[in-house]
Amino acid sequence: MKIHSTLPPKELSDTFLFRNVDINVLDQKCPFLAECTFQVYSAGTIIHSAAAPLDGLAFFCSGTADVLSDASDKGVLLRTISRGDFLGVSTVYSDSRGYNTAVRARTECSAFLIPIHHLKRIIACDANVSENYIRFLTERICFLNRKISAFTAGSAEAKLAVYLLGLPQNENGEVTLPCSMSALAEMLNMGRASLYRAFDSICACGAISRSRKRIQILDKNTLSNIY
Repeated sequence: MKIHSTLPPKELSDTFLFRNVDINVLDQKCPFLAECTFQVYSAGTIIHSAAAPLDGLAFFCSGTADVLSDASDKGVLLRTISRGDFLGVSTVYSDSRGYNTAVRARTECSAFLIPIHHLKRIIACDANVSENYIRFLTERICFLNRKISAFTAGSAEAKLAVYLLGLPQNENGEVTLPCSMSALAEMLNMGRASLYRAFDSICACGAISRSRKRIQILDKNTLSNIY
């Protein structure tokens, strides 16, 4: 279901893209809000896939969705996205509109969708939006480079640390593992015993605390220094 909107959700002003930007002033200079829509997805709906790519930048307002390796029933769970997350940032200027991954709503979700052509106009129109967008992509590239290094040559602790830092955190700095320990060990290419030892080691240095699948990030700097 699509609901046209003349105003963005309040949370939109606090996102990376519109940091230090007055959205109402921007909309007067470069009208785009009237063409944006709220999208509501029922649980189980495929929000994005290679066959039906998302045509815009989606800001999640509520609910939780799973990012999967593909849209089949056997797709591997890669991560979860929830309120405050964006989908589609990396493909704005890509020649290909598709990802190799798929996104399926785990619960009912709502998202604020900015169409690609309007997003490009906004970026070209406002230097702050442009800088925010470039900064976000730069940080993602740096993080992915560290992630590659940790996964290819790092210790079990380094692999786990970079994985945890890539998970979405709630307002209390908590992350939730989106899969079982066995699946996580396989994803990180290590044995379950090595994974448990890595958790114990990272907990012992005061970077995190753990209660089953819920992980509290206590010291992000210490966690970052592990890799």
